[in-house]
Amino acid sequence: MGNENLPIYKSALSLAVYMEQIVRGFEKYHKYTMGVDLRQKSKALLFAISRANLSQNKVDDLVRLRDTCEEMKMLIQLSKELKAFKDFKQFEHSSLLSVTVCKQAQAWLKSSQRNLGGVSKSQSLQMTSVKRATFTVRYSCLCA
Repeated sequence: MGNENLPIYKSALSLAVYMEQIVRGFEKYHKYTMGVDLRQKSKALLFAISRANLSQNKVDDLVRLRDTCEEMKMLIQLSKELKAFKDFKQFEHSSLLSVTVCKQAQAWLKSSQRNLGGVSKSQSLQMTSVKRATFTVRYSCLCA
């Protein structure tokens, strides 16, 4: 398949192995709640990378990969807030690994979009502005 040669796959594999190692040391409650989610999401990243690598329509799969990365980062942050990690170093290293995978996924997505001739830089900036405006409107409606 060739996934083993992809830098993003190597990074995601490191993250998955690290998650398996640190979840073993979680307290019983966190091991069976947050630990299960962290382990499953780290494996989901590996599967999403493989799927995107084999896909004919990479952009859709890469968007899903990017979303999975963001979910992983949120789970790590939530685990920190719930004090599931034994120490700050575990959180720090987990965050670093997940951010590395997310950056690689985003770069792969942008590269695939450019190769398709899909989204130009100005269009990308416009879409980002629209997303921010939409979020601001939705957020202000929820707060009101």
